[in-house]
Amino acid sequence: MKIEEILLESCVIDDLKASTKKDAIFELCSALKNAGLIKDVQEVVDIIIEREKLGSTGIGEGIAIPHGKMKGIDGILCAIGKSRGGIDFDAIDNKPVNIIFLLLAPEGSASMHLKMLSRISKILRDPSIRKRLLELKDAHDIYSYIVEEDSKI
Repeated sequence: MKIEEILLESCVIDDLKASTKKDAIFELCSALKNAGLIKDVQEVVDIIIEREKLGSTGIGEGIAIPHGKMKGIDGILCAIGKSRGGIDFDAIDNKPVNIIFLLLAPEGSASMHLKMLSRISKILRDPSIRKRLLELKDAHDIYSYIVEEDSKI
């Protein structure tokens, strides 16, 4: 499964307004709602925040991949946000997060969910990709770049 199959360009936010982890998650979930992919933003925020209680999904190097599982959706959903100023996400390296990939998977989809987490991590492991994502100015360019890099895997 490729990122292009789960990410709509309208779910890419090139300049998150949020200054906190919870607000960033809310903003990304709102993008999913605006795209008609979920009905209740707060329900999804609660699922993601509950998962965060198990340990931060701030994986270091300015990246976070908050995720969770939800009943009533058919496939994995994704939203991406970029914060120019950085957000405290309780990351493992204690540094602010600038790039956030939010994933929402159907309950009972462990293998698909883990494969997508792995795929995103693999792309973001490359410092040149992270640097380029931070340089890109609009959602269309971010979306196109992620899809292009994902196609190389």
